[in-house]
Amino acid sequence: MIPVLVFWMHITAGVYLFAKRYHEETLGEAFLSLGFAGIIFTAGWTLSSFVIRLAFGHEGINPILNGDSLSLILLTIFETVFYKIWFSKSPSDRKSPPDSPPSDQASNA
Repeated sequence: MIPVLVFWMHITAGVYLFAKRYHEETLGEAFLSLGFAGIIFTAGWTLSSFVIRLAFGHEGINPILNGDSLSLILLTIFETVFYKIWFSKSPSDRKSPPDSPPSDQASNA
């Protein structure tokens, strides 16, 4: 039941991310963000499974918190922190600062 809940949370977050990026940016940006999240999910799940299996083995703690459930929980915790940092800035905050005013040397020439 835990893996189903975690997958449902990831699908919901993916739909939200796609809709938010499409609304703020473009359709291409929305697909890129969704692809980026998918890559982070698959790579993160692989790494978290490796760590959990080293620590607890395939059986995990008990039948409910088996190795897959624990690795998905660990992945979700790390993804939450990562996405809060990565996607927290609005598009206007990501733009570069305005150019510096022209120098006096250009006006003297």
